[in-house]
Amino acid sequence: MKPDLVACTCVLVITVITGWVLYIGRTVLVPIAFAIITCYVIYGLAEILRRVPHVGKRLGPGTRYTSAAVIILIAAYLAAELLLADTDRMVAVAPKYESTLLALLTRFAALLHIETEATWTAFRRDLLGAVNVQGILTSLLGSVSSMMATAFVVMLYAAFFMFEHRKFRRKLLAVMRGKTDLEPVIDAVNEKIGTYLALKALLGVVLGILSYISMRLVHLEFAALLAVLVALLNFVPYAGSLLSVALPTLLAALQFGQWSEPITLLIALSVINFVIGNVVDPWLMSGSLNLSPAVILISLATWTAIWGIAGAFLAVPGTVALTIFLSAFDSTRPIALLLTRDDVPPPAASESRM
Repeated sequence: MKPDLVACTCVLVITVITGWVLYIGRTVLVPIAFAIITCYVIYGLAEILRRVPHVGKRLGPGTRYTSAAVIILIAAYLAAELLLADTDRMVAVAPKYESTLLALLTRFAALLHIETEATWTAFRRDLLGAVNVQGILTSLLGSVSSMMATAFVVMLYAAFFMFEHRKFRRKLLAVMRGKTDLEPVIDAVNEKIGTYLALKALLGVVLGILSYISMRLVHLEFAALLAVLVALLNFVPYAGSLLSVALPTLLAALQFGQWSEPITLLIALSVINFVIGNVVDPWLMSGSLNLSPAVILISLATWTAIWGIAGAFLAVPGTVALTIFLSAFDSTRPIALLLTRDDVPPPAASESRM
């Protein structure tokens, strides 16, 4: 058998086994992955604190990391409080939204002159039987306790990772000593992912604030909760922008029962997302992210299929890390070239530090 065929077969088998393990173990692996992301965010915030004029240099590493962790905990607590505070109100307004949905559909049917048709009557009956707004909201809010438990596990993992990362780094370097220059690779991965997450978090905050202002101007309910969701969706490529516009617009249609406010909000959010996604984001990410758009879409679809919504958030950081690792070794640099946007592969870690 030809060596190339054997190599391709081995790669295919390893890929299938890896995907199967990731899918089967997603219950355990997803919190661990989010804990690692949380650690990167903490490190990024600590680096920002270090750069604060007159104050940052006086703070020791322990103080910076502790302060960054406290900021993360406060943000998580405020988000949880916001979600819990709106729980009862969302369930209470669900019947109103359901009746508004029926009124909008009836108005749409009248425009098409099919409101008296038997097919329309059957469609309306089947739709109301399938789409129970109150039931959907109740089901979603019923998973809040599960989300809280998962968040607690993530924070617990992150705390242990923070305490153990230096020891693990030394162990990893000791194991790989003599085989490859792994330390520059680790530093490159940390720098790239940290920069990506820091910029995405910054853009998410800006996007959330601008979206909140737009939603408040049209007096949309649950504007603060939707703004937090918009900020989080900024981490999801392409689909996140669509959902950031579609969800508030749909809620506006259900709340107001007419088209003026939803259309106004649709235009405002579309402009905001277009400017952030097509002007500000590429300008800031030009030096930190070099993935092909096709690769981003494929990784998004793949990780979403394996880990669901969590995979959508982790797709780009994971692909960036994979690209950097592949570019660090001569035998795998051609694969890294296929993943990048430019015609030149990312420099090896040892070269980037020279």
